Amino acid sequence: MDFSTVIEQRMAEIASACTGCGKCFEACPMTVPAGLQGQDSGQVVAGILDLLCGGAGNAQASRWASACSMSGLCIPACPDAVNPRTMVRLAAFADKRRRLGKAAAPSALKAWRAMAHAVRVVSRLQLGADEIARLQRSEPAQPWPAAPPDVVLYTGCNVHKTPHILVLCLEILGALGLTYEVIGGPTACCGVIQFAGGDGNSAGRAGLSTLDKIEAVGAAHKLSWCPSCQAQFDDIIIPAHERIRSRLDFALTPFFVFLAGHLDALAARMTRPVNKRVALNERPGYPEVTRAVKAILAAVPGVEFVDLDVPRAGLMSNYLTVAPKFKSDLREAEFRAAADAGVTTLATVYHACHRELCHYEKEVSLEIVNVVEIIGESLGITADDIYKRLKMMDSVEEMLRECAGLIAANGLDVDEASEILLADQLAAQAIQGESLDECGLVY
Repeated sequence: MDFSTVIEQRMAEIASACTGCGKCFEACPMTVPAGLQGQDSGQVVAGILDLLCGGAGNAQASRWASACSMSGLCIPACPDAVNPRTMVRLAAFADKRRRLGKAAAPSALKAWRAMAHAVRVVSRLQLGADEIARLQRSEPAQPWPAAPPDVVLYTGCNVHKTPHILVLCLEILGALGLTYEVIGGPTACCGVIQFAGGDGNSAGRAGLSTLDKIEAVGAAHKLSWCPSCQAQFDDIIIPAHERIRSRLDFALTPFFVFLAGHLDALAARMTRPVNKRVALNERPGYPEVTRAVKAILAAVPGVEFVDLDVPRAGLMSNYLTVAPKFKSDLREAEFRAAADAGVTTLATVYHACHRELCHYEKEVSLEIVNVVEIIGESLGITADDIYKRLKMMDSVEEMLRECAGLIAANGLDVDEASEILLADQLAAQAIQGESLDECGLVY
């Protein structure tokens, strides 16, 4: 059995299991931003089911599928034990594959190459070759029969644009006395870009190959950083792995969930007070991650946590790019609520949220950091957020001057670096009239 056959089976099974009640549509935070308010939920879900069965669906179903921000609020709303997030993702895949046909594979490959090139350039504007090699590996560093480490951290790709986050993750694991291995970067891909582009064959090859690389490390604990990768494995790759290889024993644990599971040991080492009034830039896609982060912050001496009462949507903030006004309204509501509550620090959980928010530190009355920076500060560990420093500069020319030494040392082309910086500088801005994959900002 191959990956494509498994996908077809799962689409048919989900279409059969769903009763079309529409409760998932009613729970979705994207219906109004996507212009679907007032639509009959049963009719929209019927279109989704038709897409899963190889049909053309309907305009409302296609629009809803393309607007999915993977908030996951639909999952507990389903009375039929169907995972609606997976259902809608599979429908979006089927719709894209149907519309693009043979063009899906080259289109998806182009999107993947653009992502990989951006990661390569942006990471090398911040780090030297040795540190890049430490953080971006497609194979275990130690050949067999070296003793396996305690932990393998699968990083995904785009977190390498904010490498200080990964440096701190590894330092935190080290502070806990754990040995670790890293698998990640564009050459260890989960297949999410290819899948979103309608290319199931490439998505399956990439995701299953990376799963094999993670397993080859032999670590007792398999961790993930990126929620996009986590969802791709949970929703698409691991279920296929189970059917193709008759294996039911592979699972990835989100990094913060793992830390919360070792909270006593972590808390014993977090001895330096961090005297900050902290609010969290929450994302609802993986509620267990939010719970874990809040538990960790509660254990940091000196931290006063403020729970902001604001709407939450999206797996990460860039999943909301399909609805730019909605996205900016949520951001501004969070900033206002934080200011009103006297918050000193807004802590992002994920890398894409950090990329999109960090430069607003110039405009708001609080600092914007990632959660691992707070943990690191209490452990006595720091890492320079070079990405934020660059992002807060007034021009690409100023960025290039700042990075001149690394541009030369890493053999980067100045014009290419300028183009990438300009594109990445725009990533936090509202982009009108483009779909998620056209923007290239989803992952």
